[in-house]
Amino acid sequence: METTLILTILILILIAILFVVVYLNQKTISKAKTKQILTKLNDLQMDIMSNESSVRRDAVIKLDNLLAKSLQYYYNNSLPCGDNLKKAKNIFKKKEYNDIWEVHKIRNNIVHNDYDIPQEEARKVYNTYKLSIIKIIK
Repeated sequence: METTLILTILILILIAILFVVVYLNQKTISKAKTKQILTKLNDLQMDIMSNESSVRRDAVIKLDNLLAKSLQYYYNNSLPCGDNLKKAKNIFKKKEYNDIWEVHKIRNNIVHNDYDIPQEEARKVYNTYKLSIIKIIK
């Protein structure tokens, strides 16, 4: 009888530990952080359509930073955007994932090669960042 009781208690403890581990590994972002990210995302929409290329370039860089911050909140770490993007492959469909890498490369081209992004391309870049960020934080 004691063996059955001890075994039952051990099983219950193991189940409780499993629930704690699952709870701690949940990828949730607080409502305050989510609201902050969405506000910044909406603020950048006007900049992305600017007639000034420097404003569009700055907006793309800020969008990439926002993606990086969203991924850091999601994974609860401080890794750079590229490192977290590699981890995020399972969050997105293949086309979405490839599109995110493409806009990240455009951001790198802006930063490293002084690329002047055309308005139409900037709009597409914004839409990709927006969809990916929303998918991460929701």
